[in-house]
Parts: sequence; structure tokens; C-alpha cells
Amino acid sequence: MAPSAPLRLNTHLWNPLGERRALLLHGLGSDGGCWWRLASELADAGWLVLAPDLRSHGMSPTAANHTIAAFAADVALLGDRWDLIVGHSLGGAVAAQLLTEPDRAAAAVLVDPVLRLDDADREAVRAAQRRDVGELDAAAVAAAHPRWDARDVWRKVLAARRVTPDVVDAVVDHNDPWDLTGHAASWRGRVHLLVADPAHGGLLDPTLAATLAQAPDVTTETVARAGHSIHRDRPDVVADAVERITAHN
Repeated sequence: MAPSAPLRLNTHLWNPLGERRALLLHGLGSDGGCWWRLASELADAGWLVLAPDLRSHGMSPTAANHTIAAFAADVALLGDRWDLIVGHSLGGAVAAQLLTEPDRAAAAVLVDPVLRLDDADREAVRAAQRRDVGELDAAAVAAAHPRWDARDVWRKVLAARRVTPDVVDAVVDHNDPWDLTGHAASWRGRVHLLVADPAHGGLLDPTLAATLAQAPDVTTETVARAGHSIHRDRPDVVADAVERITAHN
């Protein structure tokens, strides 16, 4: 696909006077508000926290191009020299590309990032993600995810209303092949991979994560009984990973 002009993204900002700076990137079908808990905790600890709505999500403009490169170009306009980047799922893939650039971030936590999508899994992921956008029933979301806080349920319902199934199709189709694993050797800064339990819907294979962790300054851990949205199922694990990886910033 031809290169796409970058977009000006809608952003959510916590503690604009914070000294350390964190950039939080959401997954497909969500928006920057999904990070309300981690962002609030970081802001209360003195961080400036910025969480954009990615293109065609939230209040950001709808786009034609949905390649990872296009998503990354939008986010790159928000600045560099971040002390921390956290990316979930699609946002983790965007972060994986950004982290190859000099001075982009000192540290990153990638939360079950979609770093590789094999042909055998492509249609299953498409179908699952199409079911996860549009008009969702809050009671059904809560029943499917009993560990989620009520605010996570409602943030998901509200964000899903702003994403149409054709966006899911475009993200899947515009990234064929979908493979960012070769970037790991070029990542700058410290990177920690949080892997969701494969038995509970995790999308990053633990064996692949262990292979990527052979690169310098890359570590990994698998979160037992946590689904793909680890930041909603086990927010304490994400917060602990952030604290560890930023301890020496």
C-alpha cells in the first residue's frame, strides 16, 4: 500500500506538568481512555501521561490506510524521548515499530502485542475482532470478563461504538504479511513483553516471546489465567512491570 500522510490524533492527557513522560497505545477496537487506571496511577506518581486515540478509533479521524507504518507515523508526531511506552495488542505492534527509531523511548512494556499474525490465524482474529466492535451489550461484556472493573466494561462499550467492522478488515488486510518480530534485534531501550495465557485468548506465543527475549535488554513473562487484555484482567501485573522497567530511568 502507498504511504499515507500522518493524521493529527485526538489525545487523552493526564498531569501535563509531570516530569517523566509516558505514552500509552491502545489496541484494536479500543481508545486512549482504556488506560484510565494505569494513567491515573502514573500521573499521581508525577508522570505526564499521553494516550492517543489511534487513527479510525475514538475521536481521531477516520483513515483509509491502516498499515502499522501509518499508525506509527501518526504516533511519531506526538514526540520522542519518552521515558516509557506501553502498548497493548495493535498498540504493541505500533510500539514495536517505533522502538526501532533512535531516541524514541528509554523503556517499553508491550502487553500481549500482536507481533506476528500467521495466515492460519488471520481469519479467526478477524472474526473475533469484528465481534468486539460496534454496539456491545455491557452486561454481556461483563459476563465474558468477570475480572474487569465496571469502568473497564463501560470504556470498552463506549470505545467499540466508534469503530466499525470495516476498520477491523482494513487493519487485517493492510498488514499482510503481519510480522514485526524482526524488529526486536533493533529495539532501543529496555523492552518487557507481557504474554497473555494462550488458554485464555493470548495472541503472543510464549515460545516466540522467549525467542525475542534473547535480544539484549528484552525480557518476558507469561501471565497465567490472564486474557488478551492483561491491563484489564490483571492491572497489578502491568503496573508492576512498568515500575520495574522504569526503576532506573
